Amino acid sequence: MAYRDVYAALDACKAADYVVFVLSSSVEVEEWGDNLLRILQAQGLPDVVTVVSSDSTLDAKARPGILKSLLSFIQYFVPTQAKIFDLHAGSDRLNAVRALSEGKPGEVKWREGRAWILGDKVEWLDGALSVTGIVRGAPLSANRLVHIPNHGDFQISKVNYVTIILQTFC
Repeated sequence: MAYRDVYAALDACKAADYVVFVLSSSVEVEEWGDNLLRILQAQGLPDVVTVVSSDSTLDAKARPGILKSLLSFIQYFVPTQAKIFDLHAGSDRLNAVRALSEGKPGEVKWREGRAWILGDKVEWLDGALSVTGIVRGAPLSANRLVHIPNHGDFQISKVNYVTIILQTFC
């Protein structure tokens, strides 16, 4: 993803189960970042984990005030955000990783009502576009049209499902 690429950020957040916002303890969010947060909020965000980067030293006296201010800022865009993890503190680093690894991602309403594919491989086979990937959201129906952004709507000609059988070796 290129720096300051709005569409890449939108696409990444569309497919993500979690989004990690990294805020600075010393530099305010500039206008571009504020606009991006508004755009992502309008699109719909998956679960968010917000952290304060460990790029600068954080004064122990100023720490609670800075974290409270940053929490207030991010809650404007993500009202469900209850905590900001401070990467300066070892326990918060661990808790941030725990929030990502042990949590169950919530639903993004617009995603759950539609089938969409997180594509792994796209290729032309015998004059037809073949997309291999993971179907997410609602079940994929071969009787529906598929929309490819910037290209239009297309009829599905065939859906192949592959079953993987795993064998345990002792």
